[in-house]
Amino acid sequence: MTQTDPRSRRAGPMRWQARHAGLLLLAAGLFACSDPGPSSAADTGSAPDVADSAGEVADSATVGGWSQGYSITLDFVGGQADGIDLDLDRDLYEIPTAFSFGSTHYVHGEVGFAVADTMTLKLDDGKGGTVDSQIEISFNFGLVIGSAVNPVHTDKAGPYPFSCQPPEIRIFFKNTQFRSNCAGLTGSVVLDKYANVTGGTVAGTFQGRLQAYYPQAGATAATPCDATENAKMCSKPDRYVEVKGHFGFTLPAKADGGGGGGGGGG
Repeated sequence: MTQTDPRSRRAGPMRWQARHAGLLLLAAGLFACSDPGPSSAADTGSAPDVADSAGEVADSATVGGWSQGYSITLDFVGGQADGIDLDLDRDLYEIPTAFSFGSTHYVHGEVGFAVADTMTLKLDDGKGGTVDSQIEISFNFGLVIGSAVNPVHTDKAGPYPFSCQPPEIRIFFKNTQFRSNCAGLTGSVVLDKYANVTGGTVAGTFQGRLQAYYPQAGATAATPCDATENAKMCSKPDRYVEVKGHFGFTLPAKADGGGGGGGGGG
């Protein structure tokens, strides 16, 4: 099957392709300034052996390239998702709940920014039917305005190699969370545009490997930069997803009603 480059744009409704997926049914968003943890939604099927298929769904028209959306390709290896490849092209103009921007969870004037998009796909079950499967894709930029107590994570345009700190990418699919903050991963987020005020644009590209987050007993997810704890959380290196894509997000009004953070970015 010939694949459409997810970076290509066209006027009118949003198009998305899933090389091993079917019609997108539902879109929603939720994300907290802190670690959101794994999704609570149950996944009803194992990784299917399916034929190539594509789906299209009407959505709000895209505006100005990627000023509120993203494209991503995902190639899963190992675990329940082994062999599943997805191409998603998402428009978030009518999903304001996907965005978290503000100081709600901070007490020293810090401002955080994250985007989490949840959708339900219909996958071929390999038996002539379909099965619903939820996926959540998160972009966590951490603190875009820091403080003396909590330093800023994302403060300018440029490359941010994958590390234990934001910016990070998280995927929850097939009852497994994959993250870019496992030690030793190759990849990066590259910001072409940066801002930390309402109405500003955070845009760029990303590429690399996200490893399955399988916590061992006693692991503490809140300390990913501790080498011992990181190893406990990222205990299955043979389960991962290769990701590649680009994004553009316009910062919404701050959650605390402040109307935007202090200062801007280049």
